[in-house]
Amino acid sequence: MKIKDIINRLFYTETGQAFISGLFGLSLALIFKRVCKENCVLYIAPNRDDIDGKIFKFEDKCYKYSKVNVKCNDKPVENYSGSENPENKLNEPGFFSKLFA
Repeated sequence: MKIKDIINRLFYTETGQAFISGLFGLSLALIFKRVCKENCVLYIAPNRDDIDGKIFKFEDKCYKYSKVNVKCNDKPVENYSGSENPENKLNEPGFFSKLFA
């Protein structure tokens, strides 16, 4: 088979176009894949208004959830800024940085 025939089959047939589209889609997914070193866990808590005043059973005991205001201690937890890099995130340059460096 000549290279021209292979290229024509890839770009001008329905099966070839589906293969090329899948290949491009997979490569885009790999470019934007989230990368973590270790312990990449996303913790999502329910909205407090949805569970306030309701009763929950846990290990054969029932608990009633209620919101209570408390005073801050001497060392309050620092606010989280989403713009900072977490400690466990890789600080390696991205695909485009490598490509156009």
